[in-house]
Amino acid sequence: MRVMSEEKLQKLAEFIKQYARDNNGESPSLADIMEYMGMVKSTAYRHILELEKRGIISYSGKNTLETPLQKKMHVMSRRIPVVGMIVCGTPDEQEEHISRYLAVPEEWLDGECFLLEAYGDSMADIGVHAGDLVLVKKTNVATDGQVVVALTEEGNTLKRLHYENGKPVLYAENSSYTEKQRVIHPKELTIQGVALKVIKDII
Repeated sequence: MRVMSEEKLQKLAEFIKQYARDNNGESPSLADIMEYMGMVKSTAYRHILELEKRGIISYSGKNTLETPLQKKMHVMSRRIPVVGMIVCGTPDEQEEHISRYLAVPEEWLDGECFLLEAYGDSMADIGVHAGDLVLVKKTNVATDGQVVVALTEEGNTLKRLHYENGKPVLYAENSSYTEKQRVIHPKELTIQGVALKVIKDII
């Protein structure tokens, strides 16, 4: 049996680790490995099995492999879908679609959650800016004072919810807004979720 190159095995192991670091804990596919290593399918497969034999990775046989660090990451986190975008200004119709997934620590989560990408500046005073990801608990109920994803007759929006005389009122959190810009009195309102956290890049 042909002896495999230790240099190539090390190169493959490092590629798998680096790929996971760069892609939120995701592993490269067999096609990714074949392209990076310049190998045909059968050769790449033999190298993967050798790394598994040595305990460097685990391989399910279904094009799924992971390192011990990835196992820890998957235990401590959950992949949450990034669903469309949410307007943080005037309510606007948004088509929901899953654009990607992001690994989020389990301790941040509360039941079924999703992430929405924000744009606009209406919630700037509480630190929500365009491009930020808002972690949202999926629910159709919310209490007074919570920041919610709300669907109104004009579309969906991220706002602070208050009840006044038994009726829901949505408030923008931007002190530079006029009263008309800041307060929304929806004729119809459906709660789609409650905001839990904001995930953002530091610039």
